[in-house]
Amino acid sequence: MDSILDNIDQALIVTDPLGSIQFFNKVAQAMNKEFYGRPIAKQENILTILNPRRQTLYQGIFQELLTQKQPYRSYDEIVNRNGTTIYLELNFVPVKDEGDNVAEIHLFIRDYTSQKVFEKNLISQAAYVANLVEQANAIFISIDTRGYIVDWNEYCFNVTGFEKNEVYTRKIDEVLLAEEERPVFHLLMTRILNHETINNYEMPVRTKEGRSAIFLLSVTTRTNTTSEIIGITFVGQDITELTDYRRSLEVKVEERTRELKRILNKEKEVVEMKSRFVSIASHEFRTPLSSIKFSADFIKKHRQALDTQEVNLKLENIEKQINHMTYLLDDILTYGKSEAGKIQLVVSRIVFADFLQKIMEEVSISTKGTHSITSTFTDLPVEILTDEKLLRSVLINLLTNAIKYSPGKNKIYLEAESAKDMLTIRVRDEGMGIAPDELEKIFEPFLRGKSAGAIQGTGLGLSITKKAVELLKGTISVNSRPHEETVFTVTIPLNPNEN
Repeated sequence: MDSILDNIDQALIVTDPLGSIQFFNKVAQAMNKEFYGRPIAKQENILTILNPRRQTLYQGIFQELLTQKQPYRSYDEIVNRNGTTIYLELNFVPVKDEGDNVAEIHLFIRDYTSQKVFEKNLISQAAYVANLVEQANAIFISIDTRGYIVDWNEYCFNVTGFEKNEVYTRKIDEVLLAEEERPVFHLLMTRILNHETINNYEMPVRTKEGRSAIFLLSVTTRTNTTSEIIGITFVGQDITELTDYRRSLEVKVEERTRELKRILNKEKEVVEMKSRFVSIASHEFRTPLSSIKFSADFIKKHRQALDTQEVNLKLENIEKQINHMTYLLDDILTYGKSEAGKIQLVVSRIVFADFLQKIMEEVSISTKGTHSITSTFTDLPVEILTDEKLLRSVLINLLTNAIKYSPGKNKIYLEAESAKDMLTIRVRDEGMGIAPDELEKIFEPFLRGKSAGAIQGTGLGLSITKKAVELLKGTISVNSRPHEETVFTVTIPLNPNEN
């Protein structure tokens, strides 16, 4: 029996009810020598080999064993001869006789120093990790499987304004997410709890002050010893400023892209305009030059045989063609100035009725009276403030075009009325009209309608007119029914300086 007890891995000491040692195994003897440097002796009181600093405690244990007759467990720390702390577990087991009295006390002593050291290291590591998490410059949030917050570090408070005691026992979606974001988060939790890996998840959150923020999070699950998921941990950074910067860059890229497209379209338009200009100019200038050359050659060749009337007719034709070329050049120069922004608004006060009358007379003379101009004026002011030169250009261009593009007719219409500090002018003809697919492009430079045919022009008149109207801070529009009528409507302020 003694050999069996000598081979157990715990020290065993048997005493009588008063603590006198009756038996001890080899492990107990070796342990006592290691701790105190002396052997154990039978009949020695147990208190002499236990920690002397806890004598009172052990005396109380023996008294309780005798009265309660129940096992008792205690723990002790002693320092051996080498100065090393040893951790002991002591189990006192009372053994009763047939009369239910304590006959012996068995003391089992187990050295659990290695386990205690491991536990201390584990606790120290856990404390270190907890402190590291608490002080980390990163978001660290843990929740259970129901979504309730169980961990919340200092950085979370810094970026959200919510303190720990405000978020514990509350669900993360209720604390951080707007109502419309919660269904997406619930779906995310379902994916995570189904063992799906989630990295670089951008979570839109709201702070305690109601400010919007963006968290970039990596998500991991927390498991127990049986690998069952017991919660979720979110680790990441507040990337609100980075996101705002990224969005601003995206906006800038979009703006630059739009600007580049605009520039490219403008370049394309310029190339197309140059092409149209070369085509129109070569045609429009060649015809009068050919006519001038023909008349000059005719006079030179037949000057001896020609009478004064015939010479004058040829000279009048030359003069007519020169005037036409001058008008063409004036249009081109005016358009160039408007494109370069060199036309300045010069506002003056003009008597409006007289101004309109002079314009109609001038147009009738320049077109040799081929068409009469029917005018209708309603509620016109006596005087208006405007740029006389620009308004004159607008009216002459529109009236002349109305006459030019209504061949075979003998009448055009000019209407003018004022209301609410605005002046509206309409010029209507009953001519060839404008095709529907050409209406949107009618104000583009160097563009002439298909119905213009052999009618002379550079395609700049309406473009110049539109720019003049815009300089007068007004608008111009056109409506047309092919082969029936065309109406141009101009609306300008009576006082452009107040608009």
